[in-house]
Amino acid sequence: MNESYIHRLNVVTKLFLFLCIIVAVFLFNHPLPNLVLAVVLLAFVLPAKLNLKGMFATLSGLRVIIILIVAMSMFTAQASAFKNESSKQVLFVLWKWPATLGGLYQGLTFTLRIFIMVLATCTFTITTPIDDLLSFLNRVHAPYELSIVVATAISFVPTLMNKKDMIFQAQRARGAGINDKGGIRQLIAYIPIMVPLVTNSILMADNLSISMTNRGYGANKSWTDMIDKHAEAKDYIVMFFGLVFTAGLFVVRYVFHVGAI
Repeated sequence: MNESYIHRLNVVTKLFLFLCIIVAVFLFNHPLPNLVLAVVLLAFVLPAKLNLKGMFATLSGLRVIIILIVAMSMFTAQASAFKNESSKQVLFVLWKWPATLGGLYQGLTFTLRIFIMVLATCTFTITTPIDDLLSFLNRVHAPYELSIVVATAISFVPTLMNKKDMIFQAQRARGAGINDKGGIRQLIAYIPIMVPLVTNSILMADNLSISMTNRGYGANKSWTDMIDKHAEAKDYIVMFFGLVFTAGLFVVRYVFHVGAI
């Protein structure tokens, strides 16, 4: 499999861009600037042709929760908390609860933030080998306990997802009513899925601890890297443009006062 241009970036560059995205996504309360940020991020990620089907499938499964977030924001947001008069506009009244335009903006902003953060996180984990991330943590003298947590979290999530799919298919073949309608029935139907999944997770964690103990992990506070990767000219160029873009967002937000509701 050929590596994309995102794969070839240094881990420090990708962490810096990830930090820029985190800062940028919380600058604006209005959904339009966050939509622009999402489009820019997609324009950067999609040409790399990464396998993001799982991410979009996960977001599709959250559509009910997203609708609830938007609906709750519309009815619970206080009009007095908005700076712009247009945001205080009441769209309609459901019984005694008014739905405000600012609340709609707030709910859409939450949704876009979820999408941007999930996209950025998936892109980082897909394009960053675990060895590169551990090497970076070693260079900054991070505690080895933190390295264990990071490596375990990144490595075990895909493994648990695959095990979940295998258990799902096995229980369906045994006649488990996983597709039953109704919240209570679905909750009961997922018990045969969760019990073996939790059991497998505990066994995997136990095997991991035994393997790490046998290999003497943590005996030394630092280790040597097999391949020592350094930032190249392209990394500095990408970080420079990321810094300029983030600084421009600060100017737009606090100098021109764009993006507030």
